Amino acid sequence: MSRIKRSFSLATVLLPALLGASPFAFADAEVTYTNGSWLARVDGNQVYNGNRYFDAINAAANNMGAGTINIRNSGNSGSDGGQVYAVRPRAGQTLDFHGHQINANGGDLVVPVYCDRRDNITVRNLHVVGNPRYGVWFRGCSNVTLENITMDLSNNNPVGLGIRVDSSTAPASNLTVAGNININGAKGHGLETYGIDGFTIGDVTVTNNGGSGVLLNNSRNGTVGNVTGHYNNNGGGYATFRVANNNGPNVTVNSVYSRNSGRGFFSVSGSHGTTVNYVDIESTTSHGIFLEDASDTHVVSGRVANGNPNCQLVRTGSSSINVSGCAQVGTPPSGGSNNGSVNGVYRIVPVHSGKALDTANCATADGTNVQQWSWLNNDCQKWSITQVDGDYHRISPLNAPTLGVDIDSLSTANGANAMLWNYWGGENQQFRFQSAGEGRWRIINRLSQKCLDVNANDSADGANLIQWECLPGANNQQYQLIAQ
Repeated sequence: MSRIKRSFSLATVLLPALLGASPFAFADAEVTYTNGSWLARVDGNQVYNGNRYFDAINAAANNMGAGTINIRNSGNSGSDGGQVYAVRPRAGQTLDFHGHQINANGGDLVVPVYCDRRDNITVRNLHVVGNPRYGVWFRGCSNVTLENITMDLSNNNPVGLGIRVDSSTAPASNLTVAGNININGAKGHGLETYGIDGFTIGDVTVTNNGGSGVLLNNSRNGTVGNVTGHYNNNGGGYATFRVANNNGPNVTVNSVYSRNSGRGFFSVSGSHGTTVNYVDIESTTSHGIFLEDASDTHVVSGRVANGNPNCQLVRTGSSSINVSGCAQVGTPPSGGSNNGSVNGVYRIVPVHSGKALDTANCATADGTNVQQWSWLNNDCQKWSITQVDGDYHRISPLNAPTLGVDIDSLSTANGANAMLWNYWGGENQQFRFQSAGEGRWRIINRLSQKCLDVNANDSADGANLIQWECLPGANNQQYQLIAQ
């Protein structure tokens, strides 16, 4: 047995050496705060014991190759000493803060995480508070992943950006921003790219930022999920979502939801090749949608209200806007919108619950409630969907074919009930099917332009169907259609 163990031990050391790699190339490190001191250990060996949070993390980074540094406590940045003071991971390293905070309280040059020309770096589960120059700043770095980043900033730094990833010192490509991204209170922009080729940015929430919520500059070949913004540059000219400085081409955005911001969506300064699939923009102090010196820029669907004005195009060509609240302009890409034509009999499945839309108690009378229920494979849960006028459809249960889904009392308010009523062709009985991607659909009422919504995101049998303003990423407003 001892011979077997010794052979195994030798193999674990010699095999990597024979392959030309160090057996210690991938390390794990821990940074902890114990008895008034910051400690850093790499593979169990202490490499720092002192009173500086950033210095402890950097000691771990500088004493290992690729690997993960686990930061187990929150802490203050400490003084910047008159120069950029930051946590500086090295190539191939992951910083996992496990939800702990960095309080940037040591001067105008504190940057909680900073990298220059180092690739293959991941930062995850970080919460930044205080007044950093940048919350996270990558320059000339490729293959960067930022995951679960929250910032609650105090808006007092002269620069004060949230996340910035740029190519100012070297080409930069393949940026991934994923998980829960929430940037609040930056003096400048919430999340900004400049010169990035290839990016995947997921859902981002941006609030109370002095600049744009999300700003893409001179970046191309990427996707953005759902941008949700409140009070970004209210009273100014920036936007919840902005593209600028020759941004594009090949940029696709799933949705922009904006309230009480300077603008909702703004494309400017030669930007081109951007498609926004859906917008819900309201109460901007300037334009809801503003395309200036843009081209090949398309807003495919949605609504704009209470803008100043709602929509405007200046020196813009080969572009389109197709939203309620604005005159239609141009032709959407591929000659159409992301509204679908649906005809046939379907099981309608709310994505959040996996159940089926159902007529309560299989009733066939006017006023019968529409709800969700576990799949029983009966005619009370099978729906005939028929195109009646362009993109708009009638939805009738097989057990009551003369009735249709109807928004009670022609209401356009949030929370209005969805029920069955004798079909008479009213706009409150007609719906369009808007693609939400991945085989999912929003079902949008013609009269109110609101989404069918399973109330309160409830996943239980009997949860009620209502209408509510369409919200980006809301799975209780998205449905799969399964042919029967």
